[in-house]
Amino acid sequence: MVVIHGWKSAPIGRSRLLKSITNLTKKLIAESSINLNDISVIIHGGVYRKNFRVEPAFATHVQDALGLKCTPMTPNSNHCFSFDISDGSCSPYVVLDAAKHMLRIKPGGYCLITLGDERPNPQSTWPYTPLSCVMIVSLDGDGPRLVNSNYDLQGFDESTCVNMTYDEKKAKNVIGKHAVVEPPVKTPDSHFVGDVNWLSGRHMHEFLSQYSPKTTNTHQIIDQSGKTVIATWE
Repeated sequence: MVVIHGWKSAPIGRSRLLKSITNLTKKLIAESSINLNDISVIIHGGVYRKNFRVEPAFATHVQDALGLKCTPMTPNSNHCFSFDISDGSCSPYVVLDAAKHMLRIKPGGYCLITLGDERPNPQSTWPYTPLSCVMIVSLDGDGPRLVNSNYDLQGFDESTCVNMTYDEKKAKNVIGKHAVVEPPVKTPDSHFVGDVNWLSGRHMHEFLSQYSPKTTNTHQIIDQSGKTVIATWE
């Protein structure tokens, strides 16, 4: 289980993704009792970055922008691990699961989770209005508590997966055409179900905005590939 100690979100607008996430993180730290140096892990979840870059990890750029423990590593240094996880719109829960395991390795600290995407290039069709979302989590404390998350691949359809192709006429990588997954017609009333066309940051923003404390909350994400995750919160 992991607990969210605080979170913030905002539309990226005309800002670059890194600037948006850095500003949100600084505001969240300023409003909390958590010291920036208490963060021992940074994990970024998302799919789209400028020019379809995958390396170096976006989380390392966040760490650098925050100036967080950017010093040589030694056996005794108080260092911070930063890495990315990309699993479509299901990324938030894969990230939260990873955070749980990382915090068990480095107990007593906090994990900064950043979620967000930006348009890869002007040549790509971009039907999204992305949101950046940042969360600070640990293994205990007060706040929304993730109890479990269950993944279901029964609806996975490879033809609906978003893929990147090289367009010779444009001489650019672009998002290729793909089929569209059909969302379920009926879902349990107890679930909060995000839109299939939302990206990671929007999914968590919408869920946390309607989260009800002191009761069981369930959140269902249906990825564009048809993969589903259902998470239970308390």
